[in-house]
Amino acid sequence: MRKLIVLFAASVLALTVTACKTDESALRDSSSTLLGAREVKEILVGNTVTAANGDTYYFDRGGVVIGKGSYGEKNKGNWNITQEGQLCFSNWNANFAPSACYKVFFDNVSQQRKLVDGNGDVKYTVINIVTGNPNNF
Repeated sequence: MRKLIVLFAASVLALTVTACKTDESALRDSSSTLLGAREVKEILVGNTVTAANGDTYYFDRGGVVIGKGSYGEKNKGNWNITQEGQLCFSNWNANFAPSACYKVFFDNVSQQRKLVDGNGDVKYTVINIVTGNPNNF
């Protein structure tokens, strides 16, 4: 009986540890690539990006990001890329868009770029990148 209780406790612990795994950990485990500053700049600068949630934003060369959110609201803010390659947003004209920085991963399985917040959660999945500003944001 004691062995059964120990086995049960070990199983519960294993499930708890597995359930706590972050999106970032899963990306690293699946051999996704954490992009550096150069790669992030190549993706964004002068391009329009659409996320899976419907957000579409243009990243101008001067550090301004402008576009529309998934509900059609127009947003404008600033962006920069840290030396470590994190994409950071600030000074949004909307109070629901907080300043934040994200690690950018290339998911080798889905072939998509994923923005991961400081908690290790995927916040945005990039589904389309278009050269220039075709929406005239």
